[in-house]
Amino acid sequence: MIVRLARRIALDLCRVSLGGDLHERAAEQSLSLPLSRPRARRIDRMRKAGILFVHVPKCAGMAISQALYGMQVKHGTIRWYRQCAPDLLDLPSFAVVRDPVERFVSAYRYALAGGTGDNRVSPVFHDVYRRFRGLDEALDHIEAAPSLYELDHIFRPQHWYIEGKDGAIGVRSLFCVEDPALPLFIEAHGGGSMAQVNRNDAPRVKISSWQADRIRALYGKDVALHAAVVRGETGTWLGRKVKPLHPGGAPSPESLFGGA
Repeated sequence: MIVRLARRIALDLCRVSLGGDLHERAAEQSLSLPLSRPRARRIDRMRKAGILFVHVPKCAGMAISQALYGMQVKHGTIRWYRQCAPDLLDLPSFAVVRDPVERFVSAYRYALAGGTGDNRVSPVFHDVYRRFRGLDEALDHIEAAPSLYELDHIFRPQHWYIEGKDGAIGVRSLFCVEDPALPLFIEAHGGGSMAQVNRNDAPRVKISSWQADRIRALYGKDVALHAAVVRGETGTWLGRKVKPLHPGGAPSPESLFGGA
């Protein structure tokens, strides 16, 4: 009871909803919280594998994590890795991105279903997301969020996971989820085959052109990032300074998603 109360107080003070985000908030202030055994084990597995994969949600990350590490690495940002395990940034590093419209629709279906057999929506957001009566209502909810920390990872923008405090892309390589070179890259770094994980069998969702445009406007920076990767222009993005995060590393409400 005391532990739960202390956790609740910490979440409220840091203005976050998920326990894992306490680590992100600490990293914003150049601080490191003690690592739990699962976090320490994930970092150790990355060191042994000799490669850092930054898991952007809804971009085949669970399959990639399993192929590389034989376990799930969750959704730490490049900023957190730099703070808590800076030696990992000396390793080859990469992330995978996805068309923002496809990703959002996938996240929406996942939210409505409450997750999959492999992974579930956090209890913090489960009931809210299951009550969405349409895709527009989900977009309304996201646009009204005062902070990314008030959203589950599936709805946070992709660039947020791979940008450093200075706004520069912090990984060395970027791939699109459908890139045929991705499995070869993973195999070249000692990974196994990418078996399908986190399959979503929820009903398909019809999306209008107006809704697609609304998603692209909301996730404007992700649109530009994905387009550059598709065109093979990752070299122009890696290390590039895009619109910086709010001083201290926290996203400002007016630029949460880098929208147009």
